[in-house]
Amino acid sequence: MFGGILSTLRATVQRLSPAAAAPMLALGGPQTQAIRGMAKLKTHKGTAKRWKAIDKGLYQRRQTGLRHKNLRLRSDVRRGKHAPVACTEGQKWHLDRLLPY
Repeated sequence: MFGGILSTLRATVQRLSPAAAAPMLALGGPQTQAIRGMAKLKTHKGTAKRWKAIDKGLYQRRQTGLRHKNLRLRSDVRRGKHAPVACTEGQKWHLDRLLPY
């Protein structure tokens, strides 16, 4: 499918000067991956908004359940939800992948 396009591109590029043709010829060659380099790691934006990195490679977030219907909770339970929550070891593995930077 792309063979015809690449051969047309090579024929067009051969009419150019060698300096201008070098980057274009590299598009279809085996060294393409070396030229492009590694793929970028993407940060999961929803996770980035909820979790913050702290020292020792751990993460912490705000506790849920404070938006509405809080009158049914005891006051000490309600106050306890103001404290940040640290991640578990299982969550840490996932968070390391979702937040690479």
